[in-house]
Amino acid sequence: MWSTFSHDGEPDPGFHRRMSAPDNEIPVAVPLNTVLARTADAAVALTGLQVYSTGVSFDLAFRVRSPLEPAHRGLSDLVFEHGPSAGRFLLGIELADGRRASNVPGRDSDDGIVFHAGGGGGGELSVDQSWWLHPLPPEGPVRFVLGCAALGIDETSTVLDGATIRRAAADVVTLWAWSPPDHDRPVPPAPDLPSGSWFAAG
Repeated sequence: MWSTFSHDGEPDPGFHRRMSAPDNEIPVAVPLNTVLARTADAAVALTGLQVYSTGVSFDLAFRVRSPLEPAHRGLSDLVFEHGPSAGRFLLGIELADGRRASNVPGRDSDDGIVFHAGGGGGGELSVDQSWWLHPLPPEGPVRFVLGCAALGIDETSTVLDGATIRRAAADVVTLWAWSPPDHDRPVPPAPDLPSGSWFAAG
C-alpha cells in the first residue's frame, strides 16, 4: 500500500518522486518501441519510452480492426475499467533482479516498485494509455508480460534491455532542484461571479 508517510510516521518527501515522473526534469527518449502482442484483429505496442532519473514512463498503444462487442463496452472500457470488473487486460513487469509488479487489482508490487497506469484516451479502434515505472530497472532483461482474452491475446512476454534504459538516465536534464508539492499554500480567493449566476449559488 502506498503512503505519503514514512515508516516512522513522518511525511515522506520522496513520495511524489516515486509515484510520477519528476516535473523538474527533461527525460531521454529511448527507441525501444515494440509490438508486445498481435493477432489478426488486435495489437498492443509499447511506445514513447521516456527515461527519468527516478523511473520510466511509456505508452501502450491498443489497436483493433473493428469495434469490440458489445458496443457499450468498447476498447476504452476494456483498457481503463476499474473495480471488480477490472482485470480483462493484464500487464506485468519483471526486473532482472526478480522483482515483479502488475496491474492485477489488489495485489501489491514487490520491494518498493511503483507500476501503474496514468491517463490516456482514444476511440473504438485506437486507445493510448500512459504508464509509470519506478525505480529505474537494473541492468539486465526487463520482461513485459501481457494477456487479454477479450482481444484474443494469450499470455505472452517481451524482453527489453534494462542496461539501455539505465544508460539513458545519465543524460536526463535536471532543470532545477526538485521540491515536494506545497500543500500549505493558501487557498485562492473565490472568483467574482455575476449576481444570480448558477455558479454563485451554493
